[in-house]
Amino acid sequence: FFFFFFFRQSLSIVKMALLFALFAVALLLGSVQIHAATIKVNWSDVAFTSPTESTLQLVVNPQMRRGSLMHNGTFNALRMLGADHVRFVPWLPYPRLGVAELQPPNSALQCGTQINLQNLYMACPSGVFSEIEFASYGTPSGGCGAFAQGSCHATNSTDIVKRACLNKASCLINANTPVFGDPCYGTVKYLSVQAKCSEATNATSWDFSLLDPMMEDLMEATQGHTTIINFSTIPQWMWNTDAPVQFPADPNQVFWSYEQGNQPRDNTMKEIAMYYQRLVSWYTKGGFYDEFGKYHSSGLHYNIPYWEVLNEVDSEHSMSPETYTRIYDAVVSAILEVQPNMKFVGMALAYRNVPFIEYFLNHSNHQPNIPIDYMSYHFYASSSSRTDRNGYLQFFPDADGFLTQVQQIQQVRAQLSPTTKTTIDEVGVILPGDPNGTGGDPDPLYWNAAGAMYVYLYAKVQPLGIEVLGESQLVGYPSQFPSVSMLNYTNGEPNARFWALQLVHDLLHPGDKGVTTSSDDPDVFAQAYNTVSGSHSILLVNKSLSKKQVQLVGAGSGTGYYVDGSTAGSHYAKVAFQNGVVTLDSWAIMVAVLA
Repeated sequence: FFFFFFFRQSLSIVKMALLFALFAVALLLGSVQIHAATIKVNWSDVAFTSPTESTLQLVVNPQMRRGSLMHNGTFNALRMLGADHVRFVPWLPYPRLGVAELQPPNSALQCGTQINLQNLYMACPSGVFSEIEFASYGTPSGGCGAFAQGSCHATNSTDIVKRACLNKASCLINANTPVFGDPCYGTVKYLSVQAKCSEATNATSWDFSLLDPMMEDLMEATQGHTTIINFSTIPQWMWNTDAPVQFPADPNQVFWSYEQGNQPRDNTMKEIAMYYQRLVSWYTKGGFYDEFGKYHSSGLHYNIPYWEVLNEVDSEHSMSPETYTRIYDAVVSAILEVQPNMKFVGMALAYRNVPFIEYFLNHSNHQPNIPIDYMSYHFYASSSSRTDRNGYLQFFPDADGFLTQVQQIQQVRAQLSPTTKTTIDEVGVILPGDPNGTGGDPDPLYWNAAGAMYVYLYAKVQPLGIEVLGESQLVGYPSQFPSVSMLNYTNGEPNARFWALQLVHDLLHPGDKGVTTSSDDPDVFAQAYNTVSGSHSILLVNKSLSKKQVQLVGAGSGTGYYVDGSTAGSHYAKVAFQNGVVTLDSWAIMVAVLA
């Protein structure tokens, strides 16, 4: 019995010793795994000079209106940032906040052109159609007041249009060969109509009362800095649809269906071009003459250096590159007549379609002397989850895939239009559940992860030659892509996405010399700079959830300016470091400035 007792006790001691030894080994292995990421810098080996301006975009929505919860925070943040190339976009979900002429002119003369196999809708603002002055199905040319028959013309065109429209307030005409016959087999055909209405008031619907206050606040907040203005939504009545598009009377009510149709009713694009000429004149020339020669005075003479022509044209109205290029040329020509020194930004593509870009950048596809000063396109990363922070790890692989596309696009630019610059003017993340925010608020660290991705891209596009990188967007909230917001939509204060931008905008600038930098940890991105202010600075991005200790080889002491989970919605913080050792929390960013 005693032998058995002592034997069991001995076994217990041995087991405990083994467990202790295993625990010690585990600790040792753990200490080996938790090592400092090592950053090495060759300060004398300049790899590139940064051309990249960090900035943001501001998309119009009701929270920008005076008296709203986020109004003051929005324009205070713009003032504090002090960025150039701020992109301002009155946009389609709020027609009354983004379109200055919501109804067609009440004119006796009504015109339209529609491509084959589509319907042409015509309507009199007052009265009924009393006369058909021109009708041609085939290859007509010209626009309203100057239509002409082409070499291809269906001789029954006028009779068919008369039967469809005369003595009616509106009519819908099928532009196809079963109706008109085929006057030229194998040729793309159009139907153009010019009709006269029995009544007209010669009045227009021009109204800037809801647009001007936001424009005024923008110009005040960005005073001394450049802006890119993009009134991205063409009045819907300028597009062919089977019936007029009805939209809410409440300017604050979101309406995603305003933009319909993919063929402008004026095939010459002059109607669209003159809309934008008058818009520019309102804000830069003190006013304009409307379609009936009446002068509308604004008294505004803003300095607008850049005008971007439409937004995400590969999505909105699903434009072909041919259609968009014709609109771009017409708008640019019309604006240059009133502002000959203005610069222009083209495309603003959602999907970065290379054949679209190739077509647009090929100057032979444009009218003579049409400038392509900038091209633009967009990028949004995604996540498998709105609320699980592990899903946010996808942001950086998505960003790397985007960078491969950027390289390809830059090669196209160099080949076809080397003097054209690039603004990637929407960069962000769209989480599942947006635009309404379905599924609840993201994990608090989401804002850090999304901000870290922007900063990572900011550094990575510099050696690729990108001139402007705009974070998207300053103001978002449920119904308006809350996951893209740079302000806390419950109080209007900046969140970590904004402070990440503010940090790099304050400390890193175009002209900084990027030097050869290496990191032995794939989760820790590093890029060192000889800055234009004369400092040695190292940009660090933790691309992971894990806390990282970082050894800056040869760095000694200095100050680290950082954004992480501890700074939350506060201004970026700073910490002194010694012996080149800094710590990065989950998705932290830091600019380490060496002493």
